[in-house]
Amino acid sequence: MTQSDEEWPWLEDRPVFTTCGEKGGNVTVVPVGAVLKPFTGRFWLYVVGFVVSVTLVVVGTWLAIFRPQGASPGGSWWWLALALPATGFALLWFAGIYVEGMHRIMRERPRNLLLLAGLLGGSALGLAVPAALGSAEGFVPASLLSAFSCAVTGLCATRGIRRARKDVTRILRLRATGTAHTGAIAALPDPKAWNSGGDVPIRYRDNSTGAERTVTVRVNTWAHRIPVPGTPVIVRTDEDGDLLVELDPDHPVEYFSDSRRYERDTSGGGSM
Repeated sequence: MTQSDEEWPWLEDRPVFTTCGEKGGNVTVVPVGAVLKPFTGRFWLYVVGFVVSVTLVVVGTWLAIFRPQGASPGGSWWWLALALPATGFALLWFAGIYVEGMHRIMRERPRNLLLLAGLLGGSALGLAVPAALGSAEGFVPASLLSAFSCAVTGLCATRGIRRARKDVTRILRLRATGTAHTGAIAALPDPKAWNSGGDVPIRYRDNSTGAERTVTVRVNTWAHRIPVPGTPVIVRTDEDGDLLVELDPDHPVEYFSDSRRYERDTSGGGSM
């Protein structure tokens, strides 16, 4: 499945600023013009289809390898042939959750946890079949372990999805109703503290008071895509003091050329 950046905006690799230290898969990425889609029956069909397909893959593989009593030696491999289409369907359901999940969650970690929960759930059901038939006692603890892991992962995914959607709602609200201020990145992040991103100071002029303010936020990006000091940003605030920092879409972004400082070197500071 291939999509252009316009169809799949999460392919666009732009720096994202976070105000509470979120990093990695916990960074909420809301492309310009995106809307938070609701969870629909079709999406949950993807999840159920993924679980069922994984179950069939596990059962078919077991029947092919551990041949049930009374089955002919050659006939057992037909079960593996039946498991292959289930593998293809599992990949299709996986892709559906992967793509559609970002439209509804906009965070990688909870989406990936949802996929992992589906994989563990399907594995638990698949391992439960030989255990229930009594022909593979060793599968009982594996099935129970997979079921327990699925429950824990599903709980973490549920909490992560709720937090992600809440943060998406916050970002969309600030974009729509927040007071916009023009600002710029004041310095580079410190290479010593670099971890797929780092803290940078943002200077902006408060439109309501005219005063110049400075806030520190985390920029999440790759080492070769660090915006240089002076890069224009838009700072949005509300009456409660909530804050959103984003690159100014009306200006091209210039990236720091010496990315090796953040890939290998640990010397030097973040100012420039």
